[in-house]
Amino acid sequence: MLAWDPKLVGATLIGIGLMGLVYWVQTTKWRSRWLYFYEFSQSFQGKLAIAVVSGGFGAISSYIALYIWSHAQNRWLATGLILQGLGTFLTLGLLSWQLFDTPRKKQENQYQEWVSHLTDTKELKRLIAVENLSNLIEKKQLTPIQTKQLRGYFRLMLNQETEIMVRQAVLECCQLLDNPPHF
Repeated sequence: MLAWDPKLVGATLIGIGLMGLVYWVQTTKWRSRWLYFYEFSQSFQGKLAIAVVSGGFGAISSYIALYIWSHAQNRWLATGLILQGLGTFLTLGLLSWQLFDTPRKKQENQYQEWVSHLTDTKELKRLIAVENLSNLIEKKQLTPIQTKQLRGYFRLMLNQETEIMVRQAVLECCQLLDNPPHF
């Protein structure tokens, strides 16, 4: 079959691989992975790793650009090719940044909205906010700062809450914060 039509075999293998990749992307828990990489990138080792990878990529790409420019017969064409590659890379970088930053901003806004509902006068809104925050705790989608803030909010609510159902939900959340679920 390889001697018959290698382009067809290659296209079929690429199609099967792409199908597997798309299925894997859809079944992976991206939020928990994103939170892990976010926490890693905020640590000293993460910042160092990002700096090393960026420096290495910059050195390799500048070497390739200088090699193309020095070995090209037409310098203007080489300069255009280098600038086009740089523009493409910058566009992909901005697109990736937007792709990863938008869900984080959405989650941060949702978190802030639920926290603001903790002080609502209606018991139902407070209960829904506590249960939604409890889901975030169970799914490990909170940053360490958000977890610390919730501990303080829930401890204060335990002292002030009069509604039994809300108080029970807050107590369960406090237990979740003290003993986080393990996956």
